[in-house]
Order: sequence, then C-alpha cells, then structure tokens
Amino acid sequence: MLVFSVRSQRADGALHMPLDQLQRATGLAFRERSGVTPDASSELTEYIQNRLHARGSQGPWQIILGAPRMSELGGQPYVTVPLTMRASTPARHQALTLNCDVILREIVSHDVHVYRSRTSDGSLQAPRLQLAGTFNYARSTLTISVEAASAQGFADTVGMGMVHVLEGLDHLLFLAMLLLPAPLVATSRRWSGSRSAQRTLARTAQVVTAFTLGHSASLAAVTLSGASFGGRWVETLIAMSVAASAVHAMRPLVRAGEVLLAGSFGLVHGLAFAGLLREFGGGVGAALQDLLAFNLGVELAQLLVVAAVVPSLLILSAGTRYHIVRRTAGAAGLVAAVAWTVERATGLTTPLRPALNALASTPEMLAIALAVIAGLDVVFRRRVRIDESQPSSPTSAVALPEPASATRSL
Repeated sequence: MLVFSVRSQRADGALHMPLDQLQRATGLAFRERSGVTPDASSELTEYIQNRLHARGSQGPWQIILGAPRMSELGGQPYVTVPLTMRASTPARHQALTLNCDVILREIVSHDVHVYRSRTSDGSLQAPRLQLAGTFNYARSTLTISVEAASAQGFADTVGMGMVHVLEGLDHLLFLAMLLLPAPLVATSRRWSGSRSAQRTLARTAQVVTAFTLGHSASLAAVTLSGASFGGRWVETLIAMSVAASAVHAMRPLVRAGEVLLAGSFGLVHGLAFAGLLREFGGGVGAALQDLLAFNLGVELAQLLVVAAVVPSLLILSAGTRYHIVRRTAGAAGLVAAVAWTVERATGLTTPLRPALNALASTPEMLAIALAVIAGLDVVFRRRVRIDESQPSSPTSAVALPEPASATRSL
C-alpha cells in the first residue's frame, strides 16, 4: 500500500510492502527480528526508485525515500519505506500522476492500493483513509487531484466496490462463465434442454444471489475480525474458480452447479475484496458502513454485467448454434484460468500475459463481441426462415401435340 497526504507542492507518506512478496520480487533477504541490513536497504531503495515515479502538470516530482524498516499489518510482516514527493516547479493547481510497478512485474497477482491520508506519516492506523486508486498488472499509472483529501464517504466506497469488480478480469470472467449455462437445462450430464426467458432470468438471479451471499459472508468476517489472509493463495483460488466455472459451462459438473459454484467460490472472492477494506480505521460503526457501501458497489457491478451479457445469451440460446458459442467461450475461459493459476502459484509469466493484459484494460469488448455474435445469429436465422418460406417454382406444363387422325375425311 502507498499511503500519503498530498498538498499543492508536496506529498508525505510511506510505502508498505508485504515481506513475502517483496522478497520474491527482489531476491533480497529481510529478517523480521534483526530488521533491514544496510546492504538490503540500499538495494531496496534503488529498486523502488526505478519502479516509482511522480509527475505534476509542471514537470516531474522528486521522490526522497527514507530508511526501510520492518512493520506489521494484520499479523503479517511488512517492509515500510517512508517517502516524500516534492514538486520541481511550483504551481498553484496541478494534478499528480503516479507510475508504479513495485512488485507488479514479478508477481502479476499483486496489487498496490493507494490511499490518501490526513496525516503525513503514512500510517495505516490513520482514521478514514481514502482510497485513491489501485495499481495492478493492467494499470501502472494513476492521476489524482492535488487538493485536500476528504473523508472516505459512502458514495466513494460504493464506487470502490464497483471498480474492483469491473476492473478485475478474473471476477468478471468467473461471473460470465456461470451465466453461460443459465438458459439451459442439464440432462444426463449434458446441456441439452432450454429454459424460457423467465426461468433463465430466475436462474440468473439465483447465481447472483449466491455469489452475493458468499462474498458478503467472508468479507464481513474478515473485515470485522481484523484477520488477514495471504494474497497469493487467495488469488490462486480465484483463478481456479474461473477454471471450475469454465468447465461447468462446457459440461455440467453437478445439478444447479452454477449456483453452488457462485456461493462457494464467492467466499474466496470475498477474501480478495476484504483486502481493500481492512486498512480503514474508524471503529465498528465505520466498518459496517464500509461493508454496506462496498457490497452495494459489488452488486451494482454485477447487475451491469448481467445487463450486458444475459440479453445476448437469451438470443443465442433460442437458436441452434448456442452450443458452439458456449463451448468456445468456456474453452477460452479455461485457458485464461489455467494461465492465471500458473502465474499466481509460481510467480512465472506465461505467454498469454500480453493478451490477458490487453483484455483486462478493455473488458467491455467481451460483451460487445457477444452482442455482435448474437446479432449475426438473428440475421442468419431470419434469412433461413425467409428462404424456407419461399414456394418452389411449379413445373411448367408441356403442351403435347394432338394425335393425328387415322383417316382424313374427304
């Protein structure tokens, strides 16, 4: 996490990095008890200076790093580096653009959450930290206004919940894979029968509700208890949830499997959501407000996904080629999920990373592509019906010559 207070010419705060992921990314060794050695401190400072940059509207900002120290968050060891950012050229009004890929190049599942604080020490215990944005494998640039930070409001937290889902390709793909079989009925371990539009919408509501109950339960438990879970295995399980939902889209795993998958893996997705809320201060009352607002944001994002995807699925399922679309989409989702699982479990980068990054930056293209396919399917079906309704040309009658008389009257 990057936590700082920002004014027109200066920002002060600290960069907090989880010890296990920092060691994997840098290859440096840090000891929790003895602290950061001078050699490791020097190398870590150089590493951060190469990965963190700031620029105002009048030019680059200078970043001054303090001495790294060992710290703790949620019972997990962290390395904290104090920092100060100063404008090179004074200006009354300017925006601050940050570029950060600390740990992100080496560990693609890592996130760097940026919080604005009312204090300048970068403490995670400061009351009501305000989320300014998140750096991840798909986003390394963030622009924020250099104005006095306001308290994290209800609407801000709602927006945070929406953004976390809509910018998380794994969350979107998990939900999309579960919606693919919503218009179908499983018979004999295969998708064969079709549901009416009303029953499809009912099954869609069941999937969304199950996911809501799952992630809400784990999100509330983690946020209110103050517990902490390792990000690596949570992100790996999320990737595996996408794989399970993709397999189910191609061939039903269990009866009502999409509902069961949504509820059970929703618990895991809730653990990932909780990482955004556990740093907020303000007591139990504030935590409950954050939970309500964040969950509302997640639900609004889910409704947007449903509105963007389900109409196309209803159109396609009414035709005879829906099985092609479903299996192709399921196979593509499975390939992406396997790549994520390998990357998050091992820290390696697969050849699919550029394609996944491009898709993560424009996930709406998936819904647009599905809508285009549905439109083409409608046009094709109409042409087929028109061709079948055309009457065949009647065979032309052939005039036969009258037989000649055997005798001619005289």
